[in-house]
Amino acid sequence: MVEKLEPGKRIKANGFEFSLIGESLMPSALSYKRIYILSEGSGRYILGQKFGNALAPCVFVVEPSVLFGFMPEGNAYLYELAMGNKEGCEGEVIDLRPLEHGVRHPFVMKRFSELDEGGCFYIINDHDPLPLYFQMAMAFPKRVGWEYIEFGDEFWKIRIRRLS
Repeated sequence: MVEKLEPGKRIKANGFEFSLIGESLMPSALSYKRIYILSEGSGRYILGQKFGNALAPCVFVVEPSVLFGFMPEGNAYLYELAMGNKEGCEGEVIDLRPLEHGVRHPFVMKRFSELDEGGCFYIINDHDPLPLYFQMAMAFPKRVGWEYIEFGDEFWKIRIRRLS
């Protein structure tokens, strides 16, 4: 089989997914291993709790439950080999925007602690809640799945899953 790989297109075979990331990759922590290959260009990345700059050629190996995100600088080609696939889930949607800032993190942490393995919920926030991810990852090592579903200037929707 021969297929042309264009940004955003996913090729699936034998439990693997291969894709070319066309734009920024929002930080995510998923339940399966991923390998990213920066073949051309450069960019900034977050891997776990480390921030850095990358210049092609470069390979990132991302273990399950580890956070990874990439922001290209100019033209960059970042390929993803996923050793699993993104699973959706039916979970509660929690809008944090009406809550006071001081109660949001404890509220989400408590809700997460009550989740069964594999369970999830969604949060909606008025800013990027990435600091909440770091707090959760410290409290629940290798158990927090984090995925940006929708985001914009004033609206951030994140799927939070309890990993095994």
